[in-house]
Amino acid sequence: MAKVENRVDVVTVGAGWTATILAMILTKAGMKVVSLEAGPSRFANPEFAHDHDPLRYAVRKEMMWDISREGWTWRPNPAATALPMRKFGSFHPGRGIGGAAVHWSGMWWRFYDTDFRYRSHHLERYGESKLPDGNRIQDWPLTYTDLEPYYTRADIDIGASGKAGNLNGEIVPGGNPFEDPRSQEYPLPPLAVTLPSDMFEKACRDLGYHPFPQPAGITSQAYQDPLGNYRSGCLYCGYCTRYGCEVDAKSSPVTTHLPAAMKTGRYEIRTYVKVKQVNTDRDGLASGVTYVDANGEEHEQPADIVVLSAYTLSNVKLLLVSKSEQHPDGLGNDRGMVGKNYTYQLWETPVKGIFEGHRFNLFAGNTSTINCIHDFNADNFDHADLDFVGGASIFSATGEVDPVTSPADLPLDNDMAWGKSWKAELRKNWDAVVPITIQGESLPYEDQFLDLDPNYRDNFGSPLLRITFDWHQNDKRLYAFMADKCKQIMERMGADQVHATSDLEDYEIHKYQSTHCTGGAIMGSGPGNSVTNSYGQVWDAPNVFVTGAALYPQNAGANPTGTLVALAYRTGDAIRDRYRKHTRALMD
Repeated sequence: MAKVENRVDVVTVGAGWTATILAMILTKAGMKVVSLEAGPSRFANPEFAHDHDPLRYAVRKEMMWDISREGWTWRPNPAATALPMRKFGSFHPGRGIGGAAVHWSGMWWRFYDTDFRYRSHHLERYGESKLPDGNRIQDWPLTYTDLEPYYTRADIDIGASGKAGNLNGEIVPGGNPFEDPRSQEYPLPPLAVTLPSDMFEKACRDLGYHPFPQPAGITSQAYQDPLGNYRSGCLYCGYCTRYGCEVDAKSSPVTTHLPAAMKTGRYEIRTYVKVKQVNTDRDGLASGVTYVDANGEEHEQPADIVVLSAYTLSNVKLLLVSKSEQHPDGLGNDRGMVGKNYTYQLWETPVKGIFEGHRFNLFAGNTSTINCIHDFNADNFDHADLDFVGGASIFSATGEVDPVTSPADLPLDNDMAWGKSWKAELRKNWDAVVPITIQGESLPYEDQFLDLDPNYRDNFGSPLLRITFDWHQNDKRLYAFMADKCKQIMERMGADQVHATSDLEDYEIHKYQSTHCTGGAIMGSGPGNSVTNSYGQVWDAPNVFVTGAALYPQNAGANPTGTLVALAYRTGDAIRDRYRKHTRALMD
């Protein structure tokens, strides 16, 4: 018999960034919010004061999901057999208060207006025949203009570092000239960049491109944010991605929104609990959730509003397993839309250069201490004579080269990461290898989706989520185009050795690429083409909200983090100002 907890206004599944943003907004409005978190507590930086341990964090994945208890299965296409993911590879979902935002890299992007109007823009400019066969591309139900105030609010609250390239329609030197108008400059100047990234900038300018500093969710200098938090500037320590920040320079829920929510006295987080399902009443609306605590005891948490604010894959699975008489195929899945439009991120390194005997100090810095170009991102370049749509950000030499995980990168011309010649190469050129990387779009197709695996189950007996995904011809053509541009830039940088590939290998789940899984519970213009409306409000159960990148109809050529944070602000405001006045009603 499940223990029934006291009813609350809002229960969130997960205590990551979107959950804490909603908690901050709603508790300040007098609402009681409870977050149910599968992992441990990570409230403050003392935990990260001595975390420069690559074996613990980078190799053994201290902050990641426990896949011995629950993982995923994968197959490249619907005709293939899906097999379980037994160890971390393609993506690294976070576990614990703050979620993946505690160990993220800090890249802080806004999507382009054309990313939100993806289908209509491409049809207007190129026609239907330009879109790849079998695609499920569609417009978002909102625009860049709708989201811009929330992007700006997030910039200020977290102390984002960067340089504007377009202020209220005026192009500003030093920033990204392709970006859509922003209403304010970044609150902090850009981070310093690595030595090779300076070389990258010069080479790009020589080639006629437009380099600019990477926008970062990392404070470049000391900052007191509007939420009342005091933050240090970045130390460039080199332990950023997969690590917590020892000085609170990296923005995350535990350095920004969570303390503000806790101060209200109306926010509670329960750790080490597993939510099994969303419960529904006779009308098909959510009545709360069922979860299991660390002792194996089952609880019911009644709530007026249920928010699925966990990782993309977890949100989708919870919708699918929350079956009832009113929703026999899963919550929000009355029209079979849950799991559709699963996309990822084309994050690859087509080119590496060796600058013989150089020391670049790439053990320091982080993924945001770089210069980028967006000349070939989105539709910033003419695709009329190209055999693909979409684009990618291009950048070089992100730092964070630690001594435990990096030696396998040498030599570049074979796979023999051992022996006398390998050791000699390591001594000479360990700090002389410079990559050029792309972060590209990922488009949705009919043959890539998420559903429940019929054969494999988690430790509670629930089906694992099955991922059906592979790269398509559009991805491979885009990659080849970008690889050629990367090679030209590396040659201009003057590398002694240039190692490049123009062929994108088939997707494999065992190789890490990014944690940017998107889609599966997408927003849209109506229940016939989506799971939620523009606020993440589920069409079939209006007191259920989904947050995060599961809402994206397709993924842009940039990290999804900045956009999901902005969307969370918008949803929080809408629940506070509109939903509460018309309880359980859909918002337009």
